[in-house]
Amino acid sequence: MAHTMVEEEQKINLTISEGLLRNLQGMFYKLTSPPHLTLIYVSSGCVSLTGYSVEELLAIDFINIVHPEDKNLILSLNPKATEENFEPKEYRIICKDGSVKWVKDVSNTTYNETDSIADVEGFITDITREKAENIAIKALEKQHEGLITELNHKYNELMQFNYIVSHNLRSPIANIIGLTEIIKFHYQDEASETGELVNFISDAAQSIDTIIQDLNLVLSSRKPMNEKFETISIEEIITSVKNNLKKQIKDSNAIFNLAIQPEVAEVKSIKSYVQSIFYNLISNAIKYTKDQEAPAITISAEKADGQLLIKVADNGLGMDLNSVGDKLFGLYKKFNFDKEGRGLGLHMTKTQIESLGGKIEVDSQVNTGTTFTITMPVI
Repeated sequence: MAHTMVEEEQKINLTISEGLLRNLQGMFYKLTSPPHLTLIYVSSGCVSLTGYSVEELLAIDFINIVHPEDKNLILSLNPKATEENFEPKEYRIICKDGSVKWVKDVSNTTYNETDSIADVEGFITDITREKAENIAIKALEKQHEGLITELNHKYNELMQFNYIVSHNLRSPIANIIGLTEIIKFHYQDEASETGELVNFISDAAQSIDTIIQDLNLVLSSRKPMNEKFETISIEEIITSVKNNLKKQIKDSNAIFNLAIQPEVAEVKSIKSYVQSIFYNLISNAIKYTKDQEAPAITISAEKADGQLLIKVADNGLGMDLNSVGDKLFGLYKKFNFDKEGRGLGLHMTKTQIESLGGKIEVDSQVNTGTTFTITMPVI
């Protein structure tokens, strides 16, 4: 009676084990030592993995379904290399239908009294999809590296062009300006055609020189990686900008309201860029103020969704964004010809913000004011 109960218990345990094995996505196995690698046991997971039934696999050597190029990996088991060898191996198998699959094999080698391999048991899973994804990822990484290399090459070409423009080209322009000034001195008392022509040449040369300087400034603003990131105080930057604009602030009676949250009082960035950004936005807020009304400029900074959020708002002339559109940040784009300027400041500001990995947005209404919103990563 007791013997029957033990047998029943063993059958129940076996049924439970087989049930667990069927639900696992893979194949358990046990096989003899090399070179034959004859399967002693294989779980029913072999059907979905290899296409062979349990009976078919038990009738052949396991090495026969291993891809020919990977057989050495399976046969290179090193006796007594370690008592328990659970190091995963990845190789290919040839399924019953001729298709090839990549598998991961986690095995354990046992040894007999003579230190030779007694048998090997393990678990094999299908990693074909994972392998294909890894190959695709490596291809994308290689493509990405190629793009980075090409971008660096283009960047170096751009900087070389910048150097040529700022040094080689400005030199002859400076000579032309100097020569025209000498000629103008000789014709300063004459209202002749020659004098007018010289003035025209002088103005044209000055205009070219200004454009070259602007181009040099724009190109220089696109190389933040050559600049040093350092810890800066936003409030100190604003104070410095206000000192630089002291006359404009005094003449306009501008009022400032700062709301800098403590968590972003100090940030890591490129100091010259941040100073230039605030300078352009604050100077514009003063410049485009309404007649007979003092500019009120509100500057806030906070951390939102892991980003640095800066807002510069004013109560000035504002603008019709429907008509301005994307041209607002364009190079040499001006929308108020009553005010001085070449339409370079906002273009520079956008370029510098994007170089720092951020973006700038604007909200404005005519005769109500303008708010610039800057979002930048917190470093």
